[in-house]
Amino acid sequence: MKIEVKEVANWGNYPSIRAEIVQPEQAFEAVAYVQKATRLIARGNGKCYGDAALGPMILSTLALRTIRSFDASAGQIDCEAGVLLSDLLPLIVPAGWFFHVTPGIKSITVGGAIASDVHGKNHPAKGCFSNWLISLELLQGDGTIARCSRMENAPLFWQTCGGMGWTGVILSACFRLMKISSTQMRQMSLRASNLEQLFRIFEENAHWPYAAGWIDCTARGAGFGRGAVFFAAHATAPEENQTLQFLTKKAKNVPFFAPSWVLNRFSIYLHNALFNRRVQAGESLVELDTYFYPLDRVQNWNRFYGRRGFIQYQFCLPEEQSFDGIREVLETIRSSRDTPFLTVLKRHGERPPEAIHSFPIRGYSLALDFPRTSTIFDLVKRLDEIVWQHGGKIYLSKDACSSAKMGRVDPRTFGEDKFFSSLKERIMMK
Repeated sequence: MKIEVKEVANWGNYPSIRAEIVQPEQAFEAVAYVQKATRLIARGNGKCYGDAALGPMILSTLALRTIRSFDASAGQIDCEAGVLLSDLLPLIVPAGWFFHVTPGIKSITVGGAIASDVHGKNHPAKGCFSNWLISLELLQGDGTIARCSRMENAPLFWQTCGGMGWTGVILSACFRLMKISSTQMRQMSLRASNLEQLFRIFEENAHWPYAAGWIDCTARGAGFGRGAVFFAAHATAPEENQTLQFLTKKAKNVPFFAPSWVLNRFSIYLHNALFNRRVQAGESLVELDTYFYPLDRVQNWNRFYGRRGFIQYQFCLPEEQSFDGIREVLETIRSSRDTPFLTVLKRHGERPPEAIHSFPIRGYSLALDFPRTSTIFDLVKRLDEIVWQHGGKIYLSKDACSSAKMGRVDPRTFGEDKFFSSLKERIMMK
């Protein structure tokens, strides 16, 4: 069991803290550490953006990487919590399977996917990761391991899904996969000249199972809210029982942190203008990796923001409030000194009533990536007020500085005081 003390941050590179990190290689080592620890938090691959999974004592699950079984006939995986989605793709895709739900990067752990109850571009059709989760093994504060499912320890099961690690350490999980016959996606790209048209495109094309929109936050006047929506559906193979291969392109790398001045209002404006020009309306065939994991094309892309890091502000609004709320958010950003480098719009459907901690609600979410500046925290406060007034919430896995109430969850309702993160402390102190 490896133990070290070092500075650690998540993908946003803010905040950074000094922590003791223990990395057990076997479940019994994790049990022994949890039993003697007074406060700790489990952490996967550190791909969340804010201060989730950070604390003075961190239990890393990255060495718990055993794939215990793969039922290729039923499409079912049983694996330890430290297994990455990228570890599973070369195994499941050739057998004709894919994830029902996957976020925009594949280098996250299965345990992290459960703790954040991740969603993808197909929430109206498939929900969150928990929709396809069969069971999990949870290491509790007293060292006991509870098996949780919809039938066994059901309240603890649902408290853990999206529970940010506050119920214990997820040791393993079993979940269902989706059958595919091709590694290609039929993608339809549609351009929008303004925000009204962007929302209309989403509504008129709701039959597509996958959808994600991009907004140019630098556009003004008649082009305010212009952007594009990328719809997709799994292609059908021309031949039955065709051997599949998960194809990836060699990723480019950002070898060092960029100077903080590189991302400024002008360079962000230029980036958005060029991206807008490159969007080609129409239908095309793209590989799974290209459609689902565009952020993985560049390794260490977070270094573009420099050592100061970045703040992602992601929120979801009820359907009837989505257009007005998002328009007000974009107008508030336009009047501020801060400009997001990337803005992504998604549509969400209903969620199971048991999934009490899942982020999406029926409506729309917006994710905004801001360089961390001296003024961004004041802007976040203003955005929090707008989102709250429109009945919305933020995504705790991305949060670094929002008001305590914005996740619409009370950490004090979790029974385990031992599992304590910087995020939990910040929420409880405000």
